[in-house]
Amino acid sequence: MHHTPKYVQIYNQMMLMIKRSQFPPGSKLPSEEKLTQDFGISRVTLRTALSLLKEDGMIRSVHGQGHFVSPNTSKENHRGLSNFSCPIMESLNLPLEQITAKDAYYYKNPSSVFTDKLFQVQDLTYLTLNVWYKSYEQNVANLFSIILPETVRQFGFDLEDNEQIIRFLEKDIYQEALNSHLTVTVSSRDVNSFRRKFPEDQKLILLTEDLYSNDGKLLAQNKYYIPEAFFRTSLIRYRG
Repeated sequence: MHHTPKYVQIYNQMMLMIKRSQFPPGSKLPSEEKLTQDFGISRVTLRTALSLLKEDGMIRSVHGQGHFVSPNTSKENHRGLSNFSCPIMESLNLPLEQITAKDAYYYKNPSSVFTDKLFQVQDLTYLTLNVWYKSYEQNVANLFSIILPETVRQFGFDLEDNEQIIRFLEKDIYQEALNSHLTVTVSSRDVNSFRRKFPEDQKLILLTEDLYSNDGKLLAQNKYYIPEAFFRTSLIRYRG
């Protein structure tokens, strides 16, 4: 006879406590020391159970702060990447009201071999747009976009206006684009290489999206960097 592993028992017990709101949505879990004492288990067993809860999107871990119950543990309310829209809010395990600040800026850049090949042009300058998403004191996501100056003229937004940059990247471009190609990987980029700080000791999830217009031209290449502690998304699939 096989017995259910202890870490699975603890996982099931904590899952039930979360669903019964004994650990309410958004609340901080007791410390690992207290949980091991309460359940009478080793720290290794506890951490295995916690890792399973994280995989299932029930909790998230914040470096130096502890473990938190996900604000929304209902899969029915999670929209995921199936929507043709900016994937930032579809991929953060934070509710919209916990995004407390957004900051945007841009740079003009000379032509490069990479961008000439990307947009199938020759010796054209390009623009890079950045949007940083902040939850209270932490940066939780970065949107990095590469576009051509003609796209700015096409959409008619003001590069000196932060809100217009954000609206263009989050909404306007999706209303005009016909389709996109989206890939999800673990970024190999060092978190310390960014101009602003991400939580330390975190791997970054990278979503790279190429957005195409009705005539097949590339409108933008967007890269979305999200620390693993804040990343959670889903995709609805159907039989072909």
